[in-house]
Amino acid sequence: MKERLAKVDEFQREHKSVGIPVAVARKFAEDQSTNLASMIAFWAFFSIFPLFLVFVTLLGFVLPAGVKGDVLTNVSQMLPLLDPGSVRGLSGSWWALVLGLVSALWSGLSVVRITQFAFNSVWELPMARRPKVTEQIARSVGVLVTIGLGLVVSTLISSFASGAANAIELGWAVRVLGYVLAIALDVALFIAAFRILTDREITTRDVLPGAVLSGVLFWVLQSLSSLIISHYLQKAQSTYGHFATVITLLWWFYLQSVITLLGAQLNVVLKDRLHPRALTNAPDTEADHRAYESYAEERAYHEDEQVDTRFTR
Repeated sequence: MKERLAKVDEFQREHKSVGIPVAVARKFAEDQSTNLASMIAFWAFFSIFPLFLVFVTLLGFVLPAGVKGDVLTNVSQMLPLLDPGSVRGLSGSWWALVLGLVSALWSGLSVVRITQFAFNSVWELPMARRPKVTEQIARSVGVLVTIGLGLVVSTLISSFASGAANAIELGWAVRVLGYVLAIALDVALFIAAFRILTDREITTRDVLPGAVLSGVLFWVLQSLSSLIISHYLQKAQSTYGHFATVITLLWWFYLQSVITLLGAQLNVVLKDRLHPRALTNAPDTEADHRAYESYAEERAYHEDEQVDTRFTR
């Protein structure tokens, strides 16, 4: 087994097409990115229900009674992870609107702040150089308005192109164009997120590879989730009730978070040349040394603190 692993290690060190994914996987595990993804997924899951409460309450204020049911049915087709069709007797309520807005703002800001913390952790930014709470909140508000709106538009375009949001039979050319637009918008949103939420001097070129990876995977996840949920979630709900919806939502947000952090990790590996990494006898490569040095430097909590890393072999 050791001999086989040594051969695999030698092969991936000599071939970038294999060495880069190995380095991304190594860094993803060493940064405990699954824990960061879980934190992002929790706050994203928490923010959905206040937003839906605000949406439903606004419908009660602005829509005539005769069309509320039709609107909710169309929304449920565009957003299969939610079940607006189960809402009955919509009516505008000021206390529900205020409660929903406050909860949505709080949870939405928390999503952005946790994501910013995750990106800075992925880039191993020293603790002393990370933004203060007031700066995080101000930046989070801007991100919610811009990137949040972009995600909504991207979801609507994907739903329209797939035919889930309309009864019109679209031609294949229109569908392909819709998919291309949705993917391009997803990539642009990830470029913006990677740049805005990372407190390090990076360029669009630095974050483009990870944005393309995350954008394409995000679109695939959207498409698969719409397909699977529209075909199987209703059957599962009849057996497991709303537990099926809750579990599906949690998994969906968790996978989204993992995809996002994979893109961020790819950017760091390429930017800081953290490849190839050793599979045996680590740290055995220059990339290993640079990675471990950055892990140690991240724990600097004061601007005047200096971290010196030495290896015994």
